[in-house]
Amino acid sequence: MPKKIAAKKKIDINRIVALVRDIKEREQVKKQLEAEIKEAQDEIKQAMTDNHLEEMCADVFTIRYKPVVSNRFDTATFKADNHNLYEMYLRESSSMKFTIT
Repeated sequence: MPKKIAAKKKIDINRIVALVRDIKEREQVKKQLEAEIKEAQDEIKQAMTDNHLEEMCADVFTIRYKPVVSNRFDTATFKADNHNLYEMYLRESSSMKFTIT
């Protein structure tokens, strides 16, 4: 039995343009907010660093700024040293990517 193909809906280009403009506008607002948040975080970090603090309480908040050590697998070195083994464990993956330029 042949597969039924769904009818394509007509694209309202004006709606698409309005959505893209809205997205771009919100992305700009997001960038600005992220910059302001980073600036505030940097000021707190600097105050803690200047006072040699890893933790402090401010009102109902506990703020921590301390080193975190972790171990990570060095893929690049492993690939260079064990190329065939590296290739054996590669697996293909796929995803969808949405961009607006």
